[in-house]
This record gives sequence, structure tokens and C-alpha cells, in this order.
Amino acid sequence: MEHKEQMKHPKGLLLANITTGLQSFYAYGIVGFLILFFIASPAENGLGLERGFATELYGYYSAIGYMMSILGGWLADKYLGLQKSILLGTLMSTFGYIALYFSTTQLWTVLLSLSILLIAAGIGKGNTSALVGALYERDQVTMKDAAYSIFYMAINIGSLFGPIIFGLITDQWFANIDNSGNILSYGYRIGFIAAAVLSFVQFLIFLVLAPSWLKDKGKYPTASNKVKSVVNHPITKVDKDRMKAMAVMFVFCTLFWSAWNQTQTSFAILTQKAVDRSIFGWNVPTPWLISFNGLLCVIMAPMFGSLWVKLSKTEKGDLQTGTKMGVGMLFSGIAFAVMVIGVKTINGTIDSGLKMSISYILIAYFLLTVGELFLSPIGLSMFNKLAPAKYASLAVGFWYLTTSLANIISGYLAKLTVKLTFTQVFTSIAIAVTVFGVILILLRDYLTNLMHLDKLKEEAEQMAKEAEATQE
Repeated sequence: MEHKEQMKHPKGLLLANITTGLQSFYAYGIVGFLILFFIASPAENGLGLERGFATELYGYYSAIGYMMSILGGWLADKYLGLQKSILLGTLMSTFGYIALYFSTTQLWTVLLSLSILLIAAGIGKGNTSALVGALYERDQVTMKDAAYSIFYMAINIGSLFGPIIFGLITDQWFANIDNSGNILSYGYRIGFIAAAVLSFVQFLIFLVLAPSWLKDKGKYPTASNKVKSVVNHPITKVDKDRMKAMAVMFVFCTLFWSAWNQTQTSFAILTQKAVDRSIFGWNVPTPWLISFNGLLCVIMAPMFGSLWVKLSKTEKGDLQTGTKMGVGMLFSGIAFAVMVIGVKTINGTIDSGLKMSISYILIAYFLLTVGELFLSPIGLSMFNKLAPAKYASLAVGFWYLTTSLANIISGYLAKLTVKLTFTQVFTSIAIAVTVFGVILILLRDYLTNLMHLDKLKEEAEQMAKEAEATQE
């Protein structure tokens, strides 16, 4: 049975994009104000947590959320399948946000709510990404890269509009504002209800459309009789080589995200305290910069997806994975070099009384987004393609573990700006990311050899034959 790579995306990709777009919309909307909800006083409709404890709680919540993707991947591979995992995770999110709405100043109510959301994220988030890979044959390398670029665009459409709309909910539409324009209390809890409603809508959409748009794709766990041939497939030397390649990418991607996540920590502090955010007389809210990254991704992700497909049709073929990801790290290094130039205009500290131009922030965001699009969709796609078939969902969970570890490292790097200057910290990051980017490009042939991409077509045909034999 000869398999030819189809150059048309399946309908299930649209469902995956709708699902993740909605999830990103309310999740990024919540991210924009969750820490503020923690530290706001009860009179302001918050919890009144001590600032240091709230920051620590938020950091661990972010890190553990990505770690839980490993558990979710294992459950999907072993017991639930992708479709049921996504449905369960989405439904649990609904209950988690409702619990946050009813949370009080008693700490256990907050921890219970966050625990529900952590489990929901673990079960649902990574498995939606794994579902994209399940829609394609194992040897459809270029189409998977393009699909993940489109999928990435859906994520960023949500991240573009979520912080804007939820910011209006909390600070305008449902806030208590006096005649002088001062906010007396915020609409944080209405934000949680909005997230719960959207999560339930997401659940209903997937429940109704999955049977016809996905059919059996991701319906069964790899441990079921339906995919028995996948489970019984032994781990080969090729599989071990690929896992080595994934381990190498894991290290480099963790470093990349450690740098990129400064946008949510040191960049945010710098922007709030020492950046002139005035554009044409209007002061840009700091949280809205999260939406700027989303806007750039929405615009550029389809371009990158088309680029990979076009390159694959040329005589030289597509760029090697190591090259793509290495170039992504180089763009990140340039972004931090721009930030170094910017912070030097305020003597490297937020206490100088000077204001840095917002143009440095915007240029850095642009360069970081380009780097992100070179690295992130490709890395996610490769983790899905290279993993042994019976561990596909688990592999995506390990991909998200890079972000989890990066959140911890990023927090440490951000803390260094207290003892050192922003110039010193950003210079160190720029040098480290650039050096590792060059190393990754130099390792491109080694990585490509470990990946054994030329064997994917043969493996796909063999798995198809075994699946047919099992069904007979």
C-alpha cells in the first residue's frame, strides 16, 4: 500500500483550531488579571493575598499547569483517547472557573479552584495539540509543520482578543467606577463566569462536531484493541535515536522559552515603571502588550506555514529542523540586544526617573515573535512526529514541560533584575540565546540524522498494513 502525502488539510484541523482558539481566548484573558485578582483587597473584589505570596503562587500555578500535560498525555494514550480527554478537560475548566468565582479569602477555596483548573489544563491542553498530529499520516512531514503553524495562529487569535475583552470586563464594563474615574472595585469574578460560559460552549462545540469532523481520529487510546498494532510495536533503534533528538530540542527550547517569558515578567515591570507608553497621545495599558504578540502571530503564522510548504516543493527542499529552530533563537538574541540598547537610555534601571521609548519594546516583541514562529510550531510538530506512535500524546506533554521549566527559570532571571541592572541581565540573555542558537544550527545535520525522517513513509505504510490486519 503506497501512501502519498496529501496537500490538503482535513476538516478536523478546523475543529482543533476552533477548540484551541476559544480556550486561548478565555485562558489568556484570565492570565491578564489573575495575579491582580490575587492581590486586590476584598473591597476591590479580590482575595487580598500578600504580594510576595501571590507572585509565588502564580509562578507555581503556571509551571505546574504545563507539567500536568504529561499526566494528561499518559491518560489519553493509556485510557481515554484524545477526544474524551479534550471533552473532560474542557468540562473541568468550566467547573474550575465557577469555583474561582465563589472563592473567598480562605486559602483552601483558592487552592481547590486552581487545582481543578490545573487538572483540566493537563488533560485538555496538550491533547488538543496532539490531536492535530493525529489528523495526518506519520510521513506527512511538511503538512504537519504547516498544520501546526495554522494551529498556532488559532492560539494567537485567542491570545490577541482575550486580554482586550477581559480587560474591558474587569476594568470597565463590570467595574465600580466613581465620578472621578477611579476604580473602586473590579469585575474579576464576572471574568471567571465569562470564562466558564466560554469553556462550556467549547465543550458543546467539540461534543457535537467531533463525531462527523474527526470520526475515529484520536477517538481511542493507543492501548485499545482498535490500535493494538501501535501498542505492540517495539521500541527500535530508530525510536531511540529520535528520542535523543527530542532530548536535544528539549534543552534548547527550554532556554528559548526562559528568555521569551521575560515578556511576562521583567518586560512587564519595565514597561509599567519606566517606559513612555504614549502613542499619538494615548497611553497603552501594559497588559495589552500580550495582545500585540498575538496580533503579530495571527498575521505571520500563515506566512510561515505557506513558506514551509513552498520550500518543500523546491529542489533543495524545506529547511532542516535544527536550522529553523536555531534561527528562531538568533532572532530572540537580537530582540534582547535591542532591549539592551533601550534600557541603556534609562541607565539600566527603573529607578532613574527616565522613560524609555516604547519603540524598543515593540521592536523586541516583533523579533521575539519571529523567533517564536521559527521555533515553537516546528518544535511541537517534531515532538509529535518523532515520538513512538504509542507515546504521541505523552510526547506533546513533554513538549509543554519545556515551558513549565522555562517559567521557573524565567522567574529566577527576572529576580536578578533586583540585584543587577536590566542591562546586565538582558545582555547575558542575549549572549546565551545567540550562542545556543549558533550551536543548534551547527548541530542541524546531526539532529536530522537522529530523526530518520526518510523512514517515516515506510513506517506509516507498515502501520497502515498492521491496522488493516488487526481489523480483519
